[in-house]
Amino acid sequence: MEQAGSRSRPEFTAVYEGRAIRTRGQIASAPVWALGTYYLPLRDEGAHGLILRGERSEFSGVVPGDWVEVSGTIQSRAGLPLLAPSSIQILRHEAPPEPKDLSLAEIAGFRYLGVMARTTATVASIGENLGGQSLVVTDHGASLSVFLPRSSGGGAGDLRQIHAGDRVRLTGLITQYSLEPPHNAGFQLMLASAADVQRIGAPESMTLPLVFFGGFSVTALLALLWWLRERSQGAARRSMRAFYALSEEIISAGSPAEIAAKLAAVLPTVTQATAVRLYLYNRRAKTLERVPTPADPEPMAVPLDAPPEGLASGAVSCFLNRTLLNVPDVRRSPLVALGGRAPLPRSAMFVPLLSKDDVLGVLEMGNARRLGYFRAEEQGAAQHLANQVAASLKLQEQQTVREQLFRSEKLAATGQLISGIASDLRAPLEGISKMATALAESPGRPVPESDLRFLAAESRRASEIVDRLVSFARPEHAGARPVEVNALLAGLIRFRDPEWKSLGLRVHQRLSPREAFVLGAQGQIEQVLLSLLVHAEQCAAEAPAKTITVESGVLARRAVIEIGYSVKEAAPRDPFADAPPLDTGGLGLAVCKGIIQTHGGEIHFRTRAGAARFELDLPLASPASTEAAAGPAPAGARLTVLLVEPDPDARRQLLLLLSAGGHRAVPAPPEQAEDLAQRLRFDAIFWAMRPANGSWSEIEQRMRPLAQALVLITDGYDAELARHLEPDGTFLLGRPFRGEDVTALLDRIASRTGAAAAVRR
Repeated sequence: MEQAGSRSRPEFTAVYEGRAIRTRGQIASAPVWALGTYYLPLRDEGAHGLILRGERSEFSGVVPGDWVEVSGTIQSRAGLPLLAPSSIQILRHEAPPEPKDLSLAEIAGFRYLGVMARTTATVASIGENLGGQSLVVTDHGASLSVFLPRSSGGGAGDLRQIHAGDRVRLTGLITQYSLEPPHNAGFQLMLASAADVQRIGAPESMTLPLVFFGGFSVTALLALLWWLRERSQGAARRSMRAFYALSEEIISAGSPAEIAAKLAAVLPTVTQATAVRLYLYNRRAKTLERVPTPADPEPMAVPLDAPPEGLASGAVSCFLNRTLLNVPDVRRSPLVALGGRAPLPRSAMFVPLLSKDDVLGVLEMGNARRLGYFRAEEQGAAQHLANQVAASLKLQEQQTVREQLFRSEKLAATGQLISGIASDLRAPLEGISKMATALAESPGRPVPESDLRFLAAESRRASEIVDRLVSFARPEHAGARPVEVNALLAGLIRFRDPEWKSLGLRVHQRLSPREAFVLGAQGQIEQVLLSLLVHAEQCAAEAPAKTITVESGVLARRAVIEIGYSVKEAAPRDPFADAPPLDTGGLGLAVCKGIIQTHGGEIHFRTRAGAARFELDLPLASPASTEAAAGPAPAGARLTVLLVEPDPDARRQLLLLLSAGGHRAVPAPPEQAEDLAQRLRFDAIFWAMRPANGSWSEIEQRMRPLAQALVLITDGYDAELARHLEPDGTFLLGRPFRGEDVTALLDRIASRTGAAAAVRR
């Protein structure tokens, strides 16, 4: 069929015009009357078309959908090849093919001539001629003529309902009307009836304003939705920042009352709650005790077995069930026992304080304004805060236990020292007494100057012994400050020298003339050194050599102290081992070791034949902290640092260096660091964990967005790489740590983050 309708250039005339052919195809529609003849369209499997031309009687035996074999002669009419059939043989019948959906540009060509087509366009003009009515339609820059021929009775088609500007859907036969060669133009769509034109849209004159108004309305609606979204997200971000700041303050709080006050002040500003209360569990009394706050100063104890009426019964239910309870209507809830004089809120939420498998209390949040559940995000945030409160309470409990243990150790050591100091006091007091008695027995004799100096010296000696005892027993309140260890050792040696002389001990003192300042609590360091000296004294007193050696020096930015002594055993036992502890006359040696480790140092015990020694080293304080006497940094310059350092010695050293600058440091294991950095706000992250199956760049990409600065701790410092990374907020810190390097690094981070001038939120 494609071959039957082929053209020859340059005139584009029908190749087979005047020749007899035979072809097969399917009847696409009923015959269409136009210009004194009937047109019957054929279509093959490839959607090629050919038009049969003849009388109505010739097509009376076929219907749309019939597959036929046609024999006849090719004719040409106004450039359009037509087949005048001589015989039509019906082969089979199938469903008629649907009109092919084409654009105007596809219709205006040779490819689909003779095919029934369907298209959509806009009416540009309407006309009429002797053959019938015509339309000119346009779409996407293309135009096409549409022809509705007069009927066989001579009547014109009825297109009065169509107007210029209408959007219409057209269904018709693609034909050509080109009287003059070349016959490559004049393509048109011929309609069978006026019903083949369907109006689907208003004129463009009406459409444009409607489209403009609709577009403006949609734009305004989108702008409103965007503004509402930004407003909602802004409020969510402000609430999240407030939650993070509250979490930090809770962790650093010093007492339950301080935690309760912070919760009562902040939570009503970021949640639906109008009142917040904190209940803590008293294990001894089996009660929930409400923590007083400025807004609710009256304490309250709620027994678990017989809770009173009111919200306290809901707190007891939450505690016993160990789960969050959300009460949308307090007055209708079976969890809250009605009654009592206290006014009840409209809705409430009870959140357990969970610490691993333990419940420490309940956080109560009430809304006095309206009914309804607290939102899911508020429930999650409240549970997170409750867990933070539980963690802070655990830290406070552990700190209290440590302080009590240290105090009991200190008091026990004081009691042990009293017996030794009593003998020290006995000698000067007896000398003073004898001299005073001798002077009293000679009232008329002038008092020699040497006797007066003796009385003054013995009095000062007794006073120093008493002051030392009182100082040792006094609670330690001072924070970390620079301590000159050589001067401290010299004072302790002078203090114990009379006892050593009475025991016949030989003391070799080799203290460095160079000042060595370490950062820490002077009282604690003094007690450790005194305990080690007393232990050495007791061991040396039983040994034949009776020798004590005290040396000090500075090595690799660390103060080194060695206390050596002679022993009677060939292989002295390690006092730090699990063997029964020796009587040191001071703190237990295990406690001494723990104190030195918390100051970033270490104690080692060495032995050889007939001798033993303690080797103690502490990190030197930075020059800046020494000059400032370890004064706290300005409040605006404090940084909050997340520290990921698996090595305990390095971690303690960094914690001391950070606290010396007045900064807050939160140590965390690597597996929890990322989650903690997402929940809390940190100015910097110190990361020393070497990647197992990755690279440092992966650590930087993962952790850098979670803080203002990221500090990678490496064994080798690369200055060129550090300069390359620093503009992006990534810093390098090499081992071993030096105080001045850490201080300079923290200053650069504070300057970058603006912490020195910003108020902590």
